[in-house]
Amino acid sequence: MDLQLKNKNRKQPSIAEYAGELAKNGMRTLPGAPRTFWAQHEHGAMVRVPVFHLVPPAVDEVDQVLRHGRTALVSYLTEPDEFHPANAWLYTCSDRSYALDKLAPAMRRNVRRGLRELRISWVRPEELIAHGTHAFCDTRRRVGLNDGTVEEFHRRFSLWAKCSGHVFLGAWKDDRLAAFLSITEVDDWAEIEGCFSADALLQFRPNDTLMYKALSRYLIEEQCRLVCYGLSSIQAESNAITLHAFKRKVGFEAKPVHRAFVLHPLLRPFARRWMLRGLNAALHAMPSGRRLKKAEGILASILGENRMPVATETES
Repeated sequence: MDLQLKNKNRKQPSIAEYAGELAKNGMRTLPGAPRTFWAQHEHGAMVRVPVFHLVPPAVDEVDQVLRHGRTALVSYLTEPDEFHPANAWLYTCSDRSYALDKLAPAMRRNVRRGLRELRISWVRPEELIAHGTHAFCDTRRRVGLNDGTVEEFHRRFSLWAKCSGHVFLGAWKDDRLAAFLSITEVDDWAEIEGCFSADALLQFRPNDTLMYKALSRYLIEEQCRLVCYGLSSIQAESNAITLHAFKRKVGFEAKPVHRAFVLHPLLRPFARRWMLRGLNAALHAMPSGRRLKKAEGILASILGENRMPVATETES
């Protein structure tokens, strides 16, 4: 198979253009320091974009976001220090000599099988909506979450489909979408927002193949300075070690960072251990509740009680 993907015939938007696209499509945004902005993240939170920006924001910048963002919570990353211990992994790859031969034997075998069995191509938004439900729902179920529904799939991707800074890369087995990547591409960087794959077609190794193709595209063909694959989860996930190993296997470096959460002043009196105990009790009753998991993880981080995710390497 030809290792090059056909050009999408468009230039990656600037970060200002991307922020404008999100705002135009209903997502709340606020300006930040140069080459950054703040964006609504789900309900009641705003995060700094790009996520891999590690320079601490000014105090007045965070106050402005809390004041004008109509948000309960602000989140950003910094380098760890004695006052801000590492509590998360940041996954990035900037190797412009990225190549299959540099990866582990298991990864090479998986990718070669995927390239033989699958067709890798950009997926139009209408194609994704028509064919991507199984991959999304199966993946959310595999990681122990209860939001793998058709409604959530349409809610999430109907927004991304409207933004020029967002694209989808798919692995097809005949006329079935085995897996897809949801990717943000802005300025000279790209961020993989998620990898979703259907249970019935995992034998063809679509995840490994898509990751290899995406990293080859952005680092070698596009000469991007960096590809990011997000952060380790704050949720109490049973598959956190597996996800870490997968991201390392496909070529990402795991950098320890401090993930900061700043509550709105009106909510700070509730950031107490009794509240954390209440969330833990609720999780026992509803262990797959995604919002409960996130709330528990955020509060544990604020109270300094979350642990750095375990880092192990596997070949699979």
